[in-house]
Amino acid sequence: MLRRLSFCMLLLAGAVNAAPIDDALRQYDGGQYEVAAKQLAPLAEGGNAVAQERLAVMYFYGRGVPEDEDKALQWARRSADQGNLDAMYFIGNMYVFGDRLPKSVQDPDQEAARWYFEAARKGHADAEYGLGLLFLAGKGVVQDQEEAMRWIRSAADHGHAGARSFLGGPKGAGH
Repeated sequence: MLRRLSFCMLLLAGAVNAAPIDDALRQYDGGQYEVAAKQLAPLAEGGNAVAQERLAVMYFYGRGVPEDEDKALQWARRSADQGNLDAMYFIGNMYVFGDRLPKSVQDPDQEAARWYFEAARKGHADAEYGLGLLFLAGKGVVQDQEEAMRWIRSAADHGHAGARSFLGGPKGAGH
């Protein structure tokens, strides 16, 4: 009986420890951005890579916090430094779609390609597709249709709907 009670307490402790990030992400997904930001901030400060990446997105778009590309990049870099592929991909997006950040570097497309590559080489489908499109257009990388198609096919193989559509169907024609 005591052993079963100890086991239940351990399970409960694990659930309590997992709850803050899960609750914060539920708040974010439900559009409760201010609440999510308040829950994510201490987790991000504590080193949680998922909280850092999500906070970066919030600062970039001004969801629940003031829009701030510098803070977005800082949080995304902290997350990416821990190996978070979503953060690496998001940094690439910030260099493509940002307002001020792309002006802070000589070639924002090259910077985006670098970050997309970091995530793509580890199988991040969105990054693979983005990198493929950059190769197709010759933005930030040498234009290379063969390399572009290699990355786009890989994205399709990893389930990326846009890549599959690009290739001509649900499974991707020509692959």
